[in-house]
Amino acid sequence: MVPAAPASPTHPPSLPAAAEPSAPPSAPGTSFAERRPRTWAVTVSVVCSVVGPLLFVVTFGSTLEADPPVPRPWLWAPLVAVDVCVGLVACALVGLGRGSRTGALLLAASMTVSSWAGPAAVVGVVRLGTRRSLPLDVGVVALVVAGGAAQAYALELATGVPAELPLLVPLLAAVVVALLLWGRVRGTRAALVTSLRQQALTAERERAALARGRDADVARTRAEERSAIARDMHDTLSHQLSVVALHAGALAHRDDLPPERVREAARTVRDAAAEANGVLREVLTALRSTDPGQRLGHHGGAEPPTSVAAAAARARERGQDVVVRWEGLSASEVDERSPATAVSLAQVTGELLVNAGKHAPGAPVDVALAHEDDDLVLRVTNPLVRAAPALGTGLGLVGVAERARLLGGTARHAVADGRFRVEVRLPWTP
Repeated sequence: MVPAAPASPTHPPSLPAAAEPSAPPSAPGTSFAERRPRTWAVTVSVVCSVVGPLLFVVTFGSTLEADPPVPRPWLWAPLVAVDVCVGLVACALVGLGRGSRTGALLLAASMTVSSWAGPAAVVGVVRLGTRRSLPLDVGVVALVVAGGAAQAYALELATGVPAELPLLVPLLAAVVVALLLWGRVRGTRAALVTSLRQQALTAERERAALARGRDADVARTRAEERSAIARDMHDTLSHQLSVVALHAGALAHRDDLPPERVREAARTVRDAAAEANGVLREVLTALRSTDPGQRLGHHGGAEPPTSVAAAAARARERGQDVVVRWEGLSASEVDERSPATAVSLAQVTGELLVNAGKHAPGAPVDVALAHEDDDLVLRVTNPLVRAAPALGTGLGLVGVAERARLLGGTARHAVADGRFRVEVRLPWTP
């Protein structure tokens, strides 16, 4: 009979307002997430524009110091011009098209004709590695190695400096493979982060949906209990009004009654009217415009129990070991004093016994009823069963608490000393 924890209301997080398209990066209302890509693009372009010229100076400076001097200046000059132009374009555009495979391929290819574009080409190769495609990686290695070998041969023709292809080709291949592996690691990490974020969002949506469903179930259970109480009170109210009408009619048509009989009939009318007034207040409190639902204690297609003894008998038929103890009062006293309370008490007892059977099958259940401080107290206790499957929805205790509240009472449950205990208090004066 372990209750489900009440679901707390959950509100979906509000989305930040989008910045105006014309607003500058530093303008109020532009989020950090919107400024970050632009800041990153500018930073990468600036770094490549600084490192690229230094690499160009080192590369071509070594050729100018070669001995003998450049033998073919007519070939060397166009190579320098192409190197500078391609490098300027690559460094300027490296920050753009982060997700473009074509752009990354062009940056990687620029390494084959321009030392100035070397830093931008490194960025392009890493971007290609983040895609984690083996055919693409093989193609990039072949492209860069072939282009690098062709550029080295062209420089050998222009300057006379040996290309050292047996050393250059494996070194260039190793560098490209290392950059691709770096990119693959970054891509795997980014994919993992994206997957975890999606899982977190999905879990949050599912939790919110479960919370909304739980709230709806609780609201429906409470509404059903209010309707059930209103229907339960109907018979009692009809009986009391019939008593009032009967005795009032007798007083109206009998002029020969002795004074004592008149006073007795008047007391009966007064008591019946007071009882009907109390029942009517309960009905007006409980009645709501809801469709009739399953009533408390109504399980397995049977009618709800009308007495505590009937509820205990049904539980025993299901194989439960139930002991009912009346302490200081009897069932007949409750029935005579307040039939409506007796019916509600029987249905609450039936629901608690059903819950005990679901959550602690085979365990003995102790049902104690007593009169304490103008309250009719019902205590249902059963030992906890650790291996018991959770077969209930957790709404049984919600219905019990709602019925007790509408009758002006309370319902509490707790776990102590390995036993689960529910205490229901209903107003009752003998």
